[in-house]
Amino acid sequence: MRNNTCLYTEKKSNTVRHACSMLAALIMAMVMMISMTAAVFADAEGSDNNLHQSQGLEGGAYEVTRLEMKASVGKDHSYDVTEEITVNIPQTLHQIEFAIPSGSFRMRGLTVDGTAFASNISSSGSSVKIVDQQALTTGIHTYTIRYKILEFADRNTAKDIFYFNVLLPEWKQPIGEMHAQITFPDDFPVDDIQHYAGQFGAEDTENRLTYKTEKSSGSFSVSGKRIPENYGLSLKAELPDRYWEGALDGVWAIFAMILVMGAAVLVMLMLWIIGGRDPRIKRRPQTKPIEGVSPVELGYVFNNSFDGRDLVRMIIYFAIRGYLKISEYEPKRYRLIRKNDPEGEEKLLRNAYGILFEDVYKGRALDMDDLGDRLYRIENAIRDDVAAGFSSRDTQAYTPLSRAFRAVCIILTGISAAVANGLKYSYQYVDVNYAESVLIGAAIMAMTTLLCIAVDRRDSSSGETGRTMEIVSGAILAGMIIYFAISIIGTTGHILAGIIAAGLCAAEVFLAVIMRARGKGNSVLMMKLRQLRRFIAHPTPKELLENYLADPGYYYDMLIYALTFGSEESWAISFLTLDVPEPEWYSDDIEGHAFSNLRETPTTVDYARDIRSFVRTIEGAYEDMQRRKHRR
Repeated sequence: MRNNTCLYTEKKSNTVRHACSMLAALIMAMVMMISMTAAVFADAEGSDNNLHQSQGLEGGAYEVTRLEMKASVGKDHSYDVTEEITVNIPQTLHQIEFAIPSGSFRMRGLTVDGTAFASNISSSGSSVKIVDQQALTTGIHTYTIRYKILEFADRNTAKDIFYFNVLLPEWKQPIGEMHAQITFPDDFPVDDIQHYAGQFGAEDTENRLTYKTEKSSGSFSVSGKRIPENYGLSLKAELPDRYWEGALDGVWAIFAMILVMGAAVLVMLMLWIIGGRDPRIKRRPQTKPIEGVSPVELGYVFNNSFDGRDLVRMIIYFAIRGYLKISEYEPKRYRLIRKNDPEGEEKLLRNAYGILFEDVYKGRALDMDDLGDRLYRIENAIRDDVAAGFSSRDTQAYTPLSRAFRAVCIILTGISAAVANGLKYSYQYVDVNYAESVLIGAAIMAMTTLLCIAVDRRDSSSGETGRTMEIVSGAILAGMIIYFAISIIGTTGHILAGIIAAGLCAAEVFLAVIMRARGKGNSVLMMKLRQLRRFIAHPTPKELLENYLADPGYYYDMLIYALTFGSEESWAISFLTLDVPEPEWYSDDIEGHAFSNLRETPTTVDYARDIRSFVRTIEGAYEDMQRRKHRR
């Protein structure tokens, strides 16, 4: 083959404008303001006349003649509230809706005495609907609504705040008469209570309400008549820091979240120490083929597996040893020509060769169309023989204990993520979204499994395929963990909690990935293969030349490993300046085919590419055949 010094290499923000939408929103806001102003003026003009009737949800009219509220403020910053609402219904209705408090607190025990009702609890606006038809007939009806408000712990270290809405701005009905009494703990400074009342956010100047403080009983009373709709009354007081005791505090949920994930990491670390670590093997340079391991056994060295790639490596091995010749007679169409019998090879290789060329005489060709079934028979015939060579604990690619520990780690990763996601809801004292929590846990578990598979295949993968699978699965998993952390931050408001949760989840994934212990003998083989992979990708000129001069077949003996690692072209480039003979076992018999107008004969790189094309073609055809068999 001639020397050749040619160099071989293989190697969007759309801006959207919203002017029309903003203009439409501005017009709508102006219309709403005009409507609201008209309603204020209309109510002001009619405040001394008879009480207006309000329209019900189903088109009927009714009037609220009296509202009586009793609220008891607890030392734990809770409010036990009872509202008695008396309504005059001139004509039977289908339902009546009353506004109830909403905000960043939790409401418990919502009931309507003796009446069927429906509720809508939302941070933006909550309501109770009376749906009991017997309570919606013509006449006077009194509805008693009870609920308890639980406030969250006050994070202001300078002071605590009391803030309570007696009348809600969202109240849609005028009120004929109202009376509210709020009782406080004994040490509450009732004299410091401030009150703010008005309609649509404007302060009331007509003094519709009267206020009374009873210091002896620790209560505050409010009375009034002819209260217009959308009229709000709020009470407020500044209290000493830590006045409230036992208010809702979800910090425990954050600590529980960290405890659960931290415990999972600790358990996984212990499992790794007990049975998930590879034996310590001293690294030594490997620049020659590994003795005692045939190409057909490499899959078992890597992953305790035997598949079509091992069979194709076997064909290349037979070719290099002179047992067959590969002929490409059309683009990506091949024949295998039988040559010398593999008399000196081990029994499983002789059996494989016999099946491959069954009924094919020496010098005759086996067509590619007949190759698939024969490879399938070879796989079934020698699989057990290959596996028998790696049946001892010392030669296993995975110890049973580490395999079990990895499964436990993957399950722990998913469970801890699901529990942590559920605890973020407990922080807010709301119902846990079990579906979301299970989905997040299952997704993280699935992607952790895929990442483990990708990393396990790193040593046996060729070219960019293995790296791509690692990068894609790792990136998707990282995105899930980031989403998981952001959701915790968004729910709890604690950035550090989200960062710690993400870090612990990443640690769990890392421990699951490295939870793979090999037998000591297998670890020695893997050390040699990894060193060989590094050498093939980046050979040192001195050792390369020494090995080649000592063994003229060195280049082709190592080519099998180069093809396994996807480094066949790098290996071929390293030999461009050496006088490597053309492979007698491979021929390009395509009529009129030429390598280049610049070269008279093909180089090592040309042949490496052709052999890589053969390997990929046969592997692909065999995989397609396997898929077709499984579908039947």
